[in-house]
Amino acid sequence: MKIAIILIFLATTAFGFFLKYLTYSRRNAPLPENVRDVFDEETYKKNQAYSMTRLGFSIVAGLAGMVISLLILLLNVHSWLYDFISANTTSIYLTSFFILGVPIFAGALVGMFFDIYDTFVIEERYGFNKTKPVTFIADFFKELLIGAVIGGGLLALFLLLHGAMGNWVFAAFFFVLLGFMMIMMFISPFMIRIFYKLTPLEDGTLKDKINALAEKTGFKFKAIYKVDASKRSTKLNAFASGFGKTKTIGLFDTLIEKMTEDEVISVLAHEIGHAKKRHILKRAPLQLAVFGILLLAAFFIVTMPEVSQAFGFAGANTAFGIYVLFIMISPLMLVLGIPATAISRMHEYEADGFSKELAGPEVAVSALKTLYRESFGNLTPHPFVVMMEYSHPPLTDRVAAIEK
Repeated sequence: MKIAIILIFLATTAFGFFLKYLTYSRRNAPLPENVRDVFDEETYKKNQAYSMTRLGFSIVAGLAGMVISLLILLLNVHSWLYDFISANTTSIYLTSFFILGVPIFAGALVGMFFDIYDTFVIEERYGFNKTKPVTFIADFFKELLIGAVIGGGLLALFLLLHGAMGNWVFAAFFFVLLGFMMIMMFISPFMIRIFYKLTPLEDGTLKDKINALAEKTGFKFKAIYKVDASKRSTKLNAFASGFGKTKTIGLFDTLIEKMTEDEVISVLAHEIGHAKKRHILKRAPLQLAVFGILLLAAFFIVTMPEVSQAFGFAGANTAFGIYVLFIMISPLMLVLGIPATAISRMHEYEADGFSKELAGPEVAVSALKTLYRESFGNLTPHPFVVMMEYSHPPLTDRVAAIEK
């Protein structure tokens, strides 16, 4: 059993490296005609250097992560931690949080050093980074705390229900995950404030155009905010988040600075298009199916004593079973990711079409090209990598669809 689980882990990791190789293989691919004007020759060379630098860095970081995870499995670290904490407490909650939390925290610390290099060396070298060390450290601990609260809360609830309901918890938790997904949609506008400062967009022609766009599309929102993204990066973005009375429009200050007002309206129309076409709701059936498959797999894996015993436990350990679950189900998640990303790309085309109708095809194309230019987006991704990983279509395909 242990060998099988480790082989699954190595196979899925190797597949990830294979996708990176495919990306590398396209490094000298000719630019499609309809996106040749995104970069001039000098800037395109810089773009290619940036892409290859980030690719090489991701391979090194991936190898480090693979080695650490492999050692954790081979050395039975979780069962060793369980024996250690069990000598001090019999609480299933404390033991579960300890054996999962310690490796996660250690991995986060290792990941932080890679993030430091990524942010303050690579992103700095290519002119994207605006993050100060104090902001970086604050963001790290905020993310760690949010992950601990959300992950720890879900784990505690699972253990509580498992103690009360037995194995029926695997059916009941489907509704817990559904409720969690809805709650996160509701509070997402408030979560953004943990990392960014949001200030009401000042009066002016841009605000007038946004209000006119909202009135024309029937998109009712609570407020329009300018987001201080320039404190972290030069890259551009916008969002329309929440639902009901919590709907919020957010514009990165970098977006306002580097785009024309009409291009900003086009980007925002794209985001409103997702809401008006109910893309979140349309993706819900597949997400619910994934929840169902995940919980069905959990029923067999978490309750199987042989899984935990293979890694040094005396019997089935619920917390460790959950950890192993995500390793054993990872090949299936890769397969399920294919239709998920395909649906997402289809929805991006629809949102682009919505933006085209409201802002015009020329402005819609210009806005997309500005986004890719400012973020050094990959203009020649490998088709197989697109199928497996891309939630957005390549720029050349989006431009072609708009220009039809």
